[in-house]
Amino acid sequence: MKFILAALLCVLAVVSAVAQTEKTGFSKSAEKNGVKKLTLARQDSEGNIEENIEIFSTNDVPIFCYVDLISTVPTSVQLNLIAVKVKGLRPNTKIISISYKTKKGEDAVTFTGKPENDWIVGSYRVDILLNGKLAKSREFSVEMLHRSAK
Repeated sequence: MKFILAALLCVLAVVSAVAQTEKTGFSKSAEKNGVKKLTLARQDSEGNIEENIEIFSTNDVPIFCYVDLISTVPTSVQLNLIAVKVKGLRPNTKIISISYKTKKGEDAVTFTGKPENDWIVGSYRVDILLNGKLAKSREFSVEMLHRSAK
């Protein structure tokens, strides 16, 4: 009986130690190094930035992508812009790939993506990779909208 009681106390001590470790902020590296926020934006005809856009016009060149990181630890951040369903391109074709290595203290990266001319109508996706691993994705579409040229 004493053996069972001693074993139970050991199990409770281990469970308690693990629970305290999690509460004090020790977590997996993936949680320490991630994307807090991914924002897509465009510039309007007056030069103002409009954020959280889901539908862009064919003449929204460039498209801005703001990546807010959880950590300020130096990280390799890569943007892949994928043509999910665009006439004339194979589905899920990578059309833009840009990389940036953050420096100590940096927790944000701004990417711009632009074609040679205008965007082609269709569905697109932005994939953000941190140190080569997919961290966040955001889909958007490009439509023939009637907006004033910049």
